[in-house]
Amino acid sequence: MNFTSFFLAALLAVLLSDRAWCQQLPPQSFQTHPTRTNVTRWNHRHFRTSVAAPSSDGTSKNCENLLTNLHDRVSVLASLDEDLRRRLENIEKKMGQFESNNMGRLDSLAVQQADFLKRLDTLDYMERQTKRNVDELKGDLIHERQKEEIVLRTARDAVDRLPQMPTDKDRLDSLATLLLSTRSAVNELNNHLEANISKLSNMVSRRLSSIRRQNNRQSSTNFYATNHPTEPLVTSCAQDAPTANGILRLQLTPESEPFYVRCDEETLGGGWTIIQNRFNGKLNFYRGWLEYQAGFGNLGGEFFIGLDKLHALTASAVHELLILLQDFDGVNRYARYNLFAIGSEKEDYALNLLGEYEGDAGDSLTYHAGSKFSTFDNDNDGCVDCNCAQSRNGAWWYNWCDMSNLNGKYFSQNYNNTPLYEGVYWNEFRGAAYSLKAVRMMIRPVGNDGDLQRK
Repeated sequence: MNFTSFFLAALLAVLLSDRAWCQQLPPQSFQTHPTRTNVTRWNHRHFRTSVAAPSSDGTSKNCENLLTNLHDRVSVLASLDEDLRRRLENIEKKMGQFESNNMGRLDSLAVQQADFLKRLDTLDYMERQTKRNVDELKGDLIHERQKEEIVLRTARDAVDRLPQMPTDKDRLDSLATLLLSTRSAVNELNNHLEANISKLSNMVSRRLSSIRRQNNRQSSTNFYATNHPTEPLVTSCAQDAPTANGILRLQLTPESEPFYVRCDEETLGGGWTIIQNRFNGKLNFYRGWLEYQAGFGNLGGEFFIGLDKLHALTASAVHELLILLQDFDGVNRYARYNLFAIGSEKEDYALNLLGEYEGDAGDSLTYHAGSKFSTFDNDNDGCVDCNCAQSRNGAWWYNWCDMSNLNGKYFSQNYNNTPLYEGVYWNEFRGAAYSLKAVRMMIRPVGNDGDLQRK
């Protein structure tokens, strides 16, 4: 029992005793003034009779009123104590979540540090191997040079030992023989040198290829397995690959299994991969963490692509983001950000990269940059004493809480007077009390060949 509960219990006991005392008061008060000998006792009794003047039935209305007021205050204090205890429990829960998140971040940093140290060791080992190969090549070159000098010296000695030729023809034959032997030695030396250089180049190329493959395996997300390593990979809708009714099969790495996406080939030059689509409210977007991880809905209708696939797409290449908005009057607006990427599951799919804004809808997403993704059953927002996903009826990169809520509740009626912040809203277009009719989120790799034409 805490101090407040003990205080309330004690105060209740005093009130009960005072109530019993009020009921025992005499029906009439003193009629004469006290004498000097009993002034102390008169003061005490006069105070008690003045607090509770007798009524016709022998009880004191003033005393009853005082007890009633004290009882009301005790009730208020009890309510305040309950409210404070509830707030303390919420704060303790948030502190526990913050501590868990911080521990997760520390673990992720430790893993990244270990991976970085491993890569440094690999590069250091490669540098040592390359240095040793270069030293060996230098030794071979010195050895070949020494052999060449020996051959030349031998040739000179042979020329010196030649007898005096009686005719110019004999001298020319001897010189021709010497030149042929010298050329043969030089050719042998060149062939040996080229073989060593080719060997060293192949060794360096193999090691660089090995390091690249290792880095690709460590940096890419292995969703699924594949059996088509020799086929050219289609990693984006921007590659102008043939689609079937806008549906395209993507494969991000040779080790990953393909998955299907829906493409937009008309807006701003095409090449967009649709990651979220809403237009009629038939699909419920108030879902839990696991469903948002895997994705839900139908590519032919309303859907969300899934946080795992969205992270894999934005990690495979630098992407831009395009958001198309439409109200119930048919007015269309757009917001475009030249950079976009989210983190991994360990980072709670945080909105790690969001570039500069362009468009006519207003910027209602920059406020969420750096925030983690939250659902009603996985609260990662910045609000200490609330759950934004629950209060907003959605799932989003909530900060404290939001300036947009494109996965919020769909209102087909009273869309222009919805509960504040609960609809599919974009604060800079129609405000937080207006739920939009349609919204589409799309991404596209930046820096591809057709990007200048699309602009």
